[in-house]
Amino acid sequence: MANDRRVLIVGGGIGGMVAAVALRRQGNAVHVVEAARREDQLGTGINLQHNALVALQEAGLLEQCKAEGFPWETITNRNGLTGEIISRVDMPWPKRPGVPGAMGIMRTTFAEILAQEALSLGVEITYQTKVASLEQDGTGVTVELTNGVRDRADVLVSADGAYSQIRSMVFGDEHKLEYAGQGVWRFTVPRSKTLDGFTMFRNPDGKSTGFLPLAPDLAYYFLLESTEEPLWVPTDKAADMLSERMSVFEVPEIRDLLPLMHQGWHVSYRPFDVLLMPAPWHKGRVVLLGDAAHSLTPQLTSGGGMAIEDAVVLAQELRDHDDVDEALASYSVRRQERCGIVYRNSRRICDIEKEGSKDGAEGTRIMVDSFKLLAEDY
Repeated sequence: MANDRRVLIVGGGIGGMVAAVALRRQGNAVHVVEAARREDQLGTGINLQHNALVALQEAGLLEQCKAEGFPWETITNRNGLTGEIISRVDMPWPKRPGVPGAMGIMRTTFAEILAQEALSLGVEITYQTKVASLEQDGTGVTVELTNGVRDRADVLVSADGAYSQIRSMVFGDEHKLEYAGQGVWRFTVPRSKTLDGFTMFRNPDGKSTGFLPLAPDLAYYFLLESTEEPLWVPTDKAADMLSERMSVFEVPEIRDLLPLMHQGWHVSYRPFDVLLMPAPWHKGRVVLLGDAAHSLTPQLTSGGGMAIEDAVVLAQELRDHDDVDEALASYSVRRQERCGIVYRNSRRICDIEKEGSKDGAEGTRIMVDSFKLLAEDY
């Protein structure tokens, strides 16, 4: 099948860079256009489930990530006042040899692994650049970039995130992001040796916070906050605001770390703006990938994982079809139902959390059921 196409990828985040690596390994010429600088990768960390790690293995990226990340296998609910274990379940994966059940890794570390691998394979990456204009015909896409360069590709992959410029340019503005009524605080911390997996601390009044490991010595706490409108958080007030919210938990794994918020450890907040694009995810030779097609709430920690799967499946379909239009149509069919289930289940857990849950039983059940589904082949 054809492996000598030219592919232009707009967006150098997780999905875009995994796609670049996978497509380049097949022999395609790949050009990535990224609006930010290479050193401007943001975010605390990311947790990837077994399905995403299998996809990374297929793309030839898993071993580098395993060397830097932290594998975990359990979901635990604990009392946020006493530390008592409420429930503990193992991850329900029928695991492949050499692939962890799940793994956390710092986003900056992950981004650098992806960039280094892409460059070593000969992927062209242009930073601090956007698409100024776009035209397409029956055989490809022509773009004018903001750096003055004109480029032509057989396929343009829109991997430029939830607020995708390319999606608006090609699919129109009728596909709007929706605020899900919740946002998340994240706080990077040294990893407590008493915590080695996904852990939720739950108070009797329904307030909760979660812990996810990222490396042998690093982790982050997240705190979900439900509001009618997205919360506005001034940068200079973020530490004070989160410290006040986290002070309701009395376990030492949280209480002893609160002073770090005022010592430069990363604190952030973002609202959940969500979207699930209807099929097909392509128009002509432009195809959506990752958050540009499906912006999820993070309750199943699968936003990045779905983007990684998208990237690998798109590469498979372009490899296995001589006809580009058939490849893009097959990619859309394969991804729509699977991503739709994750989108809906994540939102269901989000709605449960907005109501308050003392034991997390229903949310944990949906999470485990969803992970069982994700264990099936993508």
